[in-house]
Amino acid sequence: MRMYLAHPVTDYGTKRQADAVSLIHANGWAVENPNQPHHEAAYKQYGMAHFAEVVEGCDGLAFLRFPSGAIGAGVAREVETALRCCLPVWDVSGGKLVGIGTMMPFPVLTVDETRALIAEIRANAA
Repeated sequence: MRMYLAHPVTDYGTKRQADAVSLIHANGWAVENPNQPHHEAAYKQYGMAHFAEVVEGCDGLAFLRFPSGAIGAGVAREVETALRCCLPVWDVSGGKLVGIGTMMPFPVLTVDETRALIAEIRANAA
């Protein structure tokens, strides 16, 4: 069984990402991590449609929110795709996988709000 890990790009290569991957593995799933060179190349060519297709090919989805609790626009689109496909979806929260049922979680940021928050996180990390 393969679970897609939807998470902010600011978590790529971080302890938060590693902890989420470990948690998913501990629950018996293989992880489809979008933080891989072949996904980056496909994104440059096909945009978010690539990730929607990848999600559709998985058996479930787990997602990470920004540390503020907000859900970025890209992660939200991946969650929506999973829900539309009737895949189980979990919120990675407090070191646990918390099922969300069939309702879209919130709060969801707009694309502009997501970009601004990513820029702020990156500026603070520099």
